[in-house]
Amino acid sequence: MSGDRVYTPPPTVRQFMKSDGFMRIIQGPVGSGKSVGCVMEVVRRCQQMTPGSDGVRRSRWAIVRNTANQLKDTTLKTWFEWIPPGVAGTWKESEKTFFLEFGDVKAEILFRPLDSPDDVRRVLSLELTGVWCNEWREIPREITEALQGRLRRYPSRASVKDYWSGFIGDTNPPEVDSYHFKVMEHVPLDVEDPNTLVVCDTFKQPSGLSPEAENRDNLHPDYYTDLAKGKTDDWVGQYIRGEYAPSLSGVPVFGKLFKHVKHVSPTALEVYAKSPVILGLDFGRTPAAVFGQITQDGHINIIREAVEFDMGMDRFIKYHLRPKLRTLFPDNPLIFIGDPAGVKRNDTDEGSCMKMLRDEFKSEGATVKGAPTNYITPRLQAVESLLGYHPDGTPILRIDPSCTWLIDGLRSKYRYALMKNKDSDHQDTPEKNKWSHVSDALQYFALFAMSGKYDPGYYRREDKVDINPFNMIFPKGNPHSTRHAGY
Repeated sequence: MSGDRVYTPPPTVRQFMKSDGFMRIIQGPVGSGKSVGCVMEVVRRCQQMTPGSDGVRRSRWAIVRNTANQLKDTTLKTWFEWIPPGVAGTWKESEKTFFLEFGDVKAEILFRPLDSPDDVRRVLSLELTGVWCNEWREIPREITEALQGRLRRYPSRASVKDYWSGFIGDTNPPEVDSYHFKVMEHVPLDVEDPNTLVVCDTFKQPSGLSPEAENRDNLHPDYYTDLAKGKTDDWVGQYIRGEYAPSLSGVPVFGKLFKHVKHVSPTALEVYAKSPVILGLDFGRTPAAVFGQITQDGHINIIREAVEFDMGMDRFIKYHLRPKLRTLFPDNPLIFIGDPAGVKRNDTDEGSCMKMLRDEFKSEGATVKGAPTNYITPRLQAVESLLGYHPDGTPILRIDPSCTWLIDGLRSKYRYALMKNKDSDHQDTPEKNKWSHVSDALQYFALFAMSGKYDPGYYRREDKVDINPFNMIFPKGNPHSTRHAGY
């Protein structure tokens, strides 16, 4: 087309454009180039359309935004910035349609809001090649599903047999457990029915505060750091770091104490060679573990996690614990602290989870013991202490960014469920869900780490000499101590 501009997609947008999935969603921070990427994807797909018998590449797109004002003030402005009228087509205000025409391309680009029932009816009567939902999290499930039913309808199969047709969307992160979250995270809409899983290609851009942040060349150097000032951690998490918003369907157990900006390291945490590694473990058919170290300066680092579903403890040890320990902690003394129920014999054999661990790691001289309690109150209190701060204001707990299950659990997904048929009351104990198991593992870890009785000199590897690399003893009066720990 005349007056061409060069467009270079950011890495995640490039991957998004490479996909031929029927449904594709790209999620990221504000200002990350998502909308521009979708504009270019619409034009690119128009160019790739299979030509008809007359050699013309015809297609019809609906570009949808939740309200007319949003459509006018954001979506249309982005389109006109890159595809101005008169350069590659014409704009008809009365029809809210851009007629894209260049080379052998002739496409109708229909801009539609969803303010009223009439607006919705007009959108859902269209026959379309493609749909772009700008800020998709604002588009209800019913509209999304109905729009998908209008696709693959134009051009007719009688005139053009084979062509790509599909649904694309860009969005800031939606709320946890919402319809949009379940689609993007490949969770069945009805958790009891796997047939309700929606097939969707999901693409997530990195945090705007990370070195990998996208579209930075088109933003002020201090755009994200200045934007974060004066905002809550949840706001920064959603709109700058690109994290899902906390769920409104329950009360996060540690939501008031856990602060992503404080407790999650922006970079990978260092592994201290030969310093003891403490593993907090939750057993059962949904085993989980956290791998942590207490550092010389008194901080507590969670370096890795292991989370699995529908897996026995023997396979969990073989395929998850052992490989991580061999790779990351080959010379470290090992301390396993698990659910005290793990000392009981399994239903299927004469062993127990604790015995499996002792047998597997006996050559390393590992310590394997049950936590002093599995009562929920002292466990939660131990984690609350772990989420506290040193006198100098630095957090006691630091989490490696790779521990996504644990981070999501602490932020919002480990929660007290709302009572059925009530709007405000919630359960007294946290609900069991996909994030509760790694949260339980952290609790057993915290009971030990915060007991005030940890001394690295007590633990050693049978095949190693340097048993106390810091040459220090943690006193019984450890300032992290909690009276309920029981060690």
